[in-house]
Amino acid sequence: MKIDWSEKRWKEMLVYQRKFLWLEDTVAKLARWLGLKPGMIAVDVGCGLGYLGYTYWPYFGEGGHYFGVDITPELVRDAEKESREWAKGGKASFKVGDAYKLPLPDDFADLVMCHILLIHLEEPELALAEMIRVAKPGGLIMCKEPDNLSTILTIRYPSIPEFDAEAQLLFARVAITCNRGSIKLGQGDNSIGPKVPRMMKKLGLTDIGVRINDRAYYLHAPYEGALQQYHLEWKRKKWLDKKTYEAWTDREKEEFTAGGGDPEVYDRYQEIRERIRLIIKQQIENGDYFECGSGDIYIIKGIKPES
Repeated sequence: MKIDWSEKRWKEMLVYQRKFLWLEDTVAKLARWLGLKPGMIAVDVGCGLGYLGYTYWPYFGEGGHYFGVDITPELVRDAEKESREWAKGGKASFKVGDAYKLPLPDDFADLVMCHILLIHLEEPELALAEMIRVAKPGGLIMCKEPDNLSTILTIRYPSIPEFDAEAQLLFARVAITCNRGSIKLGQGDNSIGPKVPRMMKKLGLTDIGVRINDRAYYLHAPYEGALQQYHLEWKRKKWLDKKTYEAWTDREKEEFTAGGGDPEVYDRYQEIRERIRLIIKQQIENGDYFECGSGDIYIIKGIKPES
Protein backbone atom coordinates (compact mmCIF):
# COMPACT_ATOMS: atom_id res chain seq x y z
CA MET A 1 0.00 0.00 0.00
CA LYS A 2 1.78 3.11 -1.27
CA ILE A 3 0.99 6.19 0.82
CA ASP A 4 -0.72 9.14 -0.83
CA TRP A 5 0.60 11.92 1.38
CA SER A 6 -2.08 14.32 0.17
CA GLU A 7 -4.76 12.08 1.70
CA LYS A 8 -6.18 13.67 4.84
CA ARG A 9 -4.97 11.17 7.46
CA TRP A 10 -1.43 10.98 6.06
CA LYS A 11 -1.21 14.72 5.55
CA GLU A 12 -2.25 15.22 9.16
CA MET A 13 0.51 12.82 10.18
CA LEU A 14 3.08 14.99 8.37
CA VAL A 15 2.12 17.74 10.78
CA TYR A 16 1.64 15.63 13.90
CA GLN A 17 4.88 13.68 13.67
CA ARG A 18 6.96 16.83 13.20
CA LYS A 19 5.36 19.01 15.85
CA PHE A 20 7.56 19.09 18.98
CA LEU A 21 9.93 16.62 17.29
CA TRP A 22 13.06 18.71 17.90
CA LEU A 23 13.94 20.84 20.91
CA GLU A 24 14.70 24.45 19.99
CA ASP A 25 18.17 24.36 21.56
CA THR A 26 18.89 21.14 19.69
CA VAL A 27 18.01 22.79 16.37
CA ALA A 28 20.32 25.69 17.24
CA LYS A 29 23.18 23.30 18.07
CA LEU A 30 22.60 21.33 14.89
CA ALA A 31 22.64 24.53 12.82
CA ARG A 32 26.08 25.36 14.27
CA TRP A 33 27.30 21.78 13.74
CA LEU A 34 26.09 21.86 10.14
CA GLY A 35 27.72 25.22 9.55
CA LEU A 36 24.57 26.95 8.30
CA LYS A 37 24.93 30.62 7.47
CA PRO A 38 22.81 33.39 5.93
CA GLY A 39 22.51 33.54 2.18
CA MET A 40 22.74 29.83 1.43
CA ILE A 41 20.94 28.16 -1.45
CA ALA A 42 19.17 25.20 0.12
CA VAL A 43 17.29 22.32 -1.50
CA ASP A 44 14.82 20.24 0.54
CA VAL A 45 14.09 16.90 -1.15
CA GLY A 46 10.69 15.41 -0.28
CA CYS A 47 9.85 18.72 1.37
CA GLY A 48 6.24 17.89 2.24
CA LEU A 49 4.86 21.04 3.82
CA GLY A 50 8.29 22.69 4.04
CA TYR A 51 9.25 21.47 7.51
CA LEU A 52 13.02 21.76 7.09
CA GLY A 53 12.56 25.15 5.48
CA TYR A 54 10.80 26.84 8.37
CA THR A 55 12.82 24.93 10.98
CA TYR A 56 16.22 26.10 9.71
CA TRP A 57 15.20 29.36 8.03
CA PRO A 58 16.50 31.49 10.95
CA TYR A 59 19.99 30.09 10.30
CA PHE A 60 20.29 30.33 6.50
CA GLY A 61 17.28 32.25 5.22
CA GLU A 62 18.41 35.88 5.44
CA GLY A 63 19.37 36.62 1.84
CA GLY A 64 19.07 32.92 1.04
CA HIS A 65 16.93 30.86 -1.29
CA TYR A 66 15.08 27.70 -0.27
CA PHE A 67 13.90 25.23 -2.92
CA GLY A 68 11.36 22.63 -1.78
CA VAL A 69 10.84 19.62 -4.04
CA ASP A 70 8.10 17.06 -3.54
CA ILE A 71 6.37 14.52 -5.75
CA THR A 72 2.89 15.41 -4.44
CA PRO A 73 1.43 18.52 -6.15
CA GLU A 74 -1.09 19.18 -3.36
CA LEU A 75 1.67 19.33 -0.75
CA VAL A 76 3.77 21.61 -2.94
CA ARG A 77 0.85 24.03 -3.32
CA ASP A 78 0.14 24.07 0.41
CA ALA A 79 3.84 24.42 1.31
CA GLU A 80 4.25 27.35 -1.08
CA LYS A 81 1.25 29.09 0.47
CA GLU A 82 2.49 28.53 4.03
CA SER A 83 6.02 29.71 3.18
CA ARG A 84 4.72 33.26 2.83
CA GLU A 85 4.47 33.29 6.62
CA TRP A 86 8.02 32.15 7.40
CA ALA A 87 10.25 32.92 4.39
CA LYS A 88 11.03 36.50 5.41
CA GLY A 89 14.22 38.21 4.26
CA GLY A 90 14.91 35.66 1.55
CA LYS A 91 13.08 33.60 -1.02
CA ALA A 92 11.29 30.25 -1.00
CA SER A 93 10.43 28.37 -4.20
CA PHE A 94 8.75 25.01 -4.72
CA LYS A 95 8.77 22.46 -7.50
CA VAL A 96 6.95 19.20 -8.15
CA GLY A 97 9.65 16.62 -8.72
CA ASP A 98 10.90 13.08 -8.15
CA ALA A 99 13.66 12.39 -5.63
CA TYR A 100 15.26 10.08 -8.20
CA LYS A 101 15.38 12.84 -10.82
CA LEU A 102 15.45 16.26 -9.23
CA PRO A 103 14.36 19.16 -11.49
CA LEU A 104 17.54 21.11 -10.69
CA PRO A 105 20.94 21.47 -12.39
CA ASP A 106 24.28 20.01 -11.33
CA ASP A 107 26.37 21.83 -8.71
CA PHE A 108 23.46 24.08 -7.76
CA ALA A 109 23.04 24.30 -3.98
CA ASP A 110 25.12 25.02 -0.89
CA LEU A 111 22.91 22.67 1.13
CA VAL A 112 20.83 19.70 0.03
CA MET A 113 18.74 18.07 2.76
CA CYS A 114 15.94 15.63 3.46
CA HIS A 115 13.81 14.70 6.45
CA ILE A 116 12.29 11.22 6.84
CA LEU A 117 12.43 10.67 3.08
CA LEU A 118 14.91 7.86 2.44
CA ILE A 119 13.00 5.57 4.81
CA HIS A 120 10.09 5.50 2.35
CA LEU A 121 12.06 4.84 -0.84
CA GLU A 122 12.73 1.62 -2.70
CA GLU A 123 16.14 2.91 -3.81
CA PRO A 124 17.36 5.35 -1.15
CA GLU A 125 20.94 5.31 -2.39
CA LEU A 126 19.80 6.49 -5.82
CA ALA A 127 17.97 9.43 -4.24
CA LEU A 128 21.03 10.26 -2.13
CA ALA A 129 23.18 10.25 -5.29
CA GLU A 130 20.74 12.77 -6.83
CA MET A 131 21.07 14.98 -3.78
CA ILE A 132 24.83 14.91 -4.19
CA ARG A 133 24.54 15.75 -7.88
CA VAL A 134 22.72 19.03 -7.26
CA ALA A 135 25.07 20.09 -4.43
CA LYS A 136 27.95 22.40 -5.25
CA PRO A 137 31.49 21.07 -4.83
CA GLY A 138 32.18 21.62 -1.16
CA GLY A 139 28.42 21.69 -0.52
CA LEU A 140 26.68 20.11 2.44
CA ILE A 141 24.37 17.07 2.36
CA MET A 142 22.19 16.58 5.43
CA CYS A 143 19.76 13.69 6.03
CA LYS A 144 17.48 13.23 9.02
CA GLU A 145 16.31 9.62 9.01
CA PRO A 146 14.81 7.44 11.76
CA ASP A 147 15.49 3.92 12.90
CA ASN A 148 11.88 2.97 13.55
CA LEU A 149 12.61 -0.75 13.76
CA SER A 150 14.92 -0.27 16.74
CA THR A 151 12.34 2.01 18.34
CA ILE A 152 9.66 -0.66 17.96
CA LEU A 153 11.98 -3.26 19.47
CA THR A 154 12.82 -0.99 22.41
CA ILE A 155 10.78 -1.59 25.57
CA ARG A 156 9.23 1.69 26.71
CA TYR A 157 7.92 2.21 30.23
CA PRO A 158 4.10 2.47 29.96
CA SER A 159 1.23 2.09 32.38
CA ILE A 160 -0.20 -0.94 30.59
CA PRO A 161 0.53 -4.30 32.26
CA GLU A 162 3.85 -5.86 31.29
CA PHE A 163 3.42 -8.81 28.95
CA ASP A 164 5.43 -11.98 29.31
CA ALA A 165 8.61 -12.65 27.35
CA GLU A 166 6.78 -14.78 24.80
CA ALA A 167 4.42 -11.92 23.89
CA GLN A 168 7.31 -9.45 23.69
CA LEU A 169 9.22 -11.80 21.40
CA LEU A 170 6.08 -12.14 19.27
CA PHE A 171 5.97 -8.35 18.84
CA ALA A 172 9.65 -8.32 17.89
CA ARG A 173 9.08 -11.11 15.37
CA VAL A 174 6.21 -9.23 13.74
CA ALA A 175 8.21 -5.98 13.60
CA ILE A 176 11.20 -7.65 11.93
CA THR A 177 8.97 -9.54 9.48
CA CYS A 178 7.05 -6.37 8.59
CA ASN A 179 10.28 -4.50 7.91
CA ARG A 180 11.44 -7.30 5.62
CA GLY A 181 8.07 -7.11 3.85
CA SER A 182 8.21 -3.34 3.54
CA ILE A 183 11.56 -3.61 1.76
CA LYS A 184 10.25 -6.32 -0.56
CA LEU A 185 7.22 -4.19 -1.43
CA GLY A 186 9.43 -1.23 -2.29
CA GLN A 187 7.93 0.79 0.58
CA GLY A 188 11.21 1.46 2.33
CA ASP A 189 13.46 0.27 5.14
CA ASN A 190 12.33 1.17 8.67
CA SER A 191 15.91 0.84 9.94
CA ILE A 192 17.44 3.19 7.34
CA GLY A 193 18.86 5.77 9.79
CA PRO A 194 22.14 4.08 10.80
CA LYS A 195 22.71 2.87 7.23
CA VAL A 196 22.90 6.35 5.70
CA PRO A 197 26.49 7.15 6.80
CA ARG A 198 27.73 4.07 4.94
CA MET A 199 25.77 5.14 1.85
CA MET A 200 27.37 8.59 2.02
CA LYS A 201 30.83 7.07 2.30
CA LYS A 202 30.17 4.76 -0.63
CA LEU A 203 29.02 7.71 -2.75
CA GLY A 204 32.21 9.64 -2.06
CA LEU A 205 31.19 12.20 0.56
CA THR A 206 33.79 13.35 3.07
CA ASP A 207 33.71 14.74 6.63
CA ILE A 208 30.78 12.50 7.49
CA GLY A 209 29.28 13.14 10.90
CA VAL A 210 26.39 11.56 12.80
CA ARG A 211 24.20 12.67 15.70
CA ILE A 212 20.92 11.48 17.21
CA ASN A 213 17.88 13.48 18.28
CA ASP A 214 17.75 14.03 22.04
CA ARG A 215 13.97 14.41 22.36
CA ALA A 216 12.43 11.93 24.83
CA TYR A 217 8.76 10.93 24.75
CA TYR A 218 6.93 11.46 28.06
CA LEU A 219 3.22 11.40 28.81
CA HIS A 220 1.71 11.62 32.29
CA ALA A 221 -1.60 12.74 33.83
CA PRO A 222 -2.98 15.36 34.24
CA TYR A 223 -1.52 16.01 30.76
CA GLU A 224 -0.90 19.72 31.31
CA GLY A 225 0.62 21.96 28.68
CA ALA A 226 0.81 21.92 24.89
CA LEU A 227 3.39 19.13 24.68
CA GLN A 228 1.42 16.75 26.93
CA GLN A 229 -1.81 17.49 25.08
CA TYR A 230 -0.04 16.84 21.78
CA HIS A 231 1.27 13.46 22.95
CA LEU A 232 -2.16 12.53 24.31
CA GLU A 233 -3.90 13.48 21.06
CA TRP A 234 -1.39 11.48 19.00
CA LYS A 235 -1.90 8.45 21.26
CA ARG A 236 -5.67 8.76 20.81
CA LYS A 237 -5.34 9.12 17.05
CA LYS A 238 -2.98 6.17 16.66
CA TRP A 239 -4.79 3.72 18.92
CA LEU A 240 -8.39 4.87 19.36
CA ASP A 241 -9.35 6.52 16.06
CA LYS A 242 -10.90 3.65 14.12
CA LYS A 243 -9.93 4.79 10.63
CA THR A 244 -6.33 5.55 11.57
CA TYR A 245 -5.96 2.30 13.51
CA GLU A 246 -7.40 0.25 10.67
CA ALA A 247 -5.22 2.02 8.09
CA TRP A 248 -2.07 1.18 10.05
CA THR A 249 -3.26 -2.39 10.61
CA ASP A 250 -3.97 -2.91 6.90
CA ARG A 251 -0.51 -1.63 5.95
CA GLU A 252 1.15 -3.71 8.65
CA LYS A 253 -0.65 -6.90 7.61
CA GLU A 254 0.35 -6.35 3.98
CA GLU A 255 4.00 -5.94 5.01
CA PHE A 256 3.87 -8.98 7.31
CA THR A 257 2.50 -11.16 4.51
CA ALA A 258 5.08 -9.87 2.03
CA GLY A 259 7.80 -10.62 4.59
CA GLY A 260 6.79 -14.27 4.68
CA GLY A 261 4.94 -14.15 7.97
CA ASP A 262 2.64 -16.93 9.20
CA PRO A 263 -1.03 -15.72 9.28
CA GLU A 264 -1.61 -17.57 12.56
CA VAL A 265 1.28 -15.67 14.14
CA TYR A 266 -0.19 -12.37 12.98
CA ASP A 267 -3.62 -13.31 14.37
CA ARG A 268 -2.07 -13.98 17.81
CA TYR A 269 -0.27 -10.66 17.61
CA GLN A 270 -3.48 -8.83 16.70
CA GLU A 271 -5.32 -10.40 19.64
CA ILE A 272 -2.72 -8.96 22.01
CA ARG A 273 -2.77 -5.58 20.24
CA GLU A 274 -6.54 -5.39 20.62
CA ARG A 275 -6.19 -6.06 24.35
CA ILE A 276 -3.59 -3.29 24.55
CA ARG A 277 -5.85 -0.92 22.63
CA LEU A 278 -8.74 -1.47 25.05
CA ILE A 279 -6.45 -0.99 28.07
CA ILE A 280 -5.09 2.25 26.62
CA LYS A 281 -8.62 3.47 25.93
CA GLN A 282 -9.72 2.77 29.52
CA GLN A 283 -6.60 4.30 31.07
CA ILE A 284 -6.87 7.47 28.98
CA GLU A 285 -10.53 7.83 29.96
CA ASN A 286 -9.56 7.36 33.64
CA GLY A 287 -6.55 9.69 33.37
CA ASP A 288 -4.22 6.83 34.38
CA TYR A 289 -2.17 6.40 31.21
CA PHE A 290 1.53 7.24 31.21
CA GLU A 291 4.48 6.38 29.02
CA CYS A 292 8.15 7.27 28.75
CA GLY A 293 10.62 6.36 26.02
CA SER A 294 12.49 7.63 23.00
CA GLY A 295 12.95 7.06 19.29
CA ASP A 296 16.15 7.28 17.31
CA ILE A 297 16.33 9.85 14.53
CA TYR A 298 19.78 10.12 12.99
CA ILE A 299 21.16 13.40 11.67
CA ILE A 300 23.86 12.61 9.12
CA LYS A 301 25.99 15.15 7.29
CA GLY A 302 28.63 14.89 4.59
CA ILE A 303 30.53 17.16 2.22
CA LYS A 304 30.69 16.85 -1.56
CA PRO A 305 34.36 16.82 -2.58
CA GLU A 306 35.73 19.89 -4.32
CA SER A 307 36.98 17.81 -7.24
